[in-house]
Amino acid sequence: MINIEDIFVVFYAGTPLERVALRGVNFSVKDGEVVSILGNNGAGRTTLLRFLAGHITLNFGRLWYNGKDITSQSLEERSNIFSSVFFNDNVCTAGDLTVLENLAAATIHHQKQSFFRPAIVPSMKDKFYDQLKNLNFMEMEKFIDEKVCNLAKPYKQVLALLVAVIKGAKVLLIDEHSTGLDVDTSKALLETTEKIIRSKKITTIMAINDPEFALKRSDRAIVLNYGQVVADFQGKEKEKLKLEDLFLSFNKKPEVFDKKYIS
Repeated sequence: MINIEDIFVVFYAGTPLERVALRGVNFSVKDGEVVSILGNNGAGRTTLLRFLAGHITLNFGRLWYNGKDITSQSLEERSNIFSSVFFNDNVCTAGDLTVLENLAAATIHHQKQSFFRPAIVPSMKDKFYDQLKNLNFMEMEKFIDEKVCNLAKPYKQVLALLVAVIKGAKVLLIDEHSTGLDVDTSKALLETTEKIIRSKKITTIMAINDPEFALKRSDRAIVLNYGQVVADFQGKEKEKLKLEDLFLSFNKKPEVFDKKYIS
């Protein structure tokens, strides 16, 4: 279980540019739960995910994983728990390697690189080809020998998810990875994302711009505004929630509201 306890992130503290990006955020995520984080631009969603991944240091608060305080853990230490998939190019894939090589490397990532190429045997290629084909994502299996740097963005995002899963990710952090895609491609990517995370029952926290996905595909829909949680829909409440009501919650003012921090 993940416990996010009263976290604050302040950028440019003590300067005229000071901005509170996260202010007293509190919530817990159960093992295997899929949580969608929604809100308007600047609400604090990306900051939240970047903090969880270890890219941003807190000004105040605590982060717990299975009862252990991991607030002060480094980015490298956090990587044993969290794997990230962001809307831009992902650091978890190697652009100069092929799709197959990336998948193989994820399988044997604990070994030295000198052992890498001999490990790619025909049976491994057949296995990954079948896995890609079973995803039924835009005939991705046909690109198994293509360098990742030559792939279109949707394929890169699916590959990043697969690499994270193969490496044994305990928690997936996904930040608007369908941003900039056309409607049909975005829908296909989100459906494949759900297929991957549900099949492995991976705890997932994802910032998303698709409220319909949040309502129908997620276990919870948490809305941020001005760096605070203004709504947390789950269970029967989420099942009864209408799309228009979810949209309205985006502009709900937090309980602690200070005009000083409106950008």
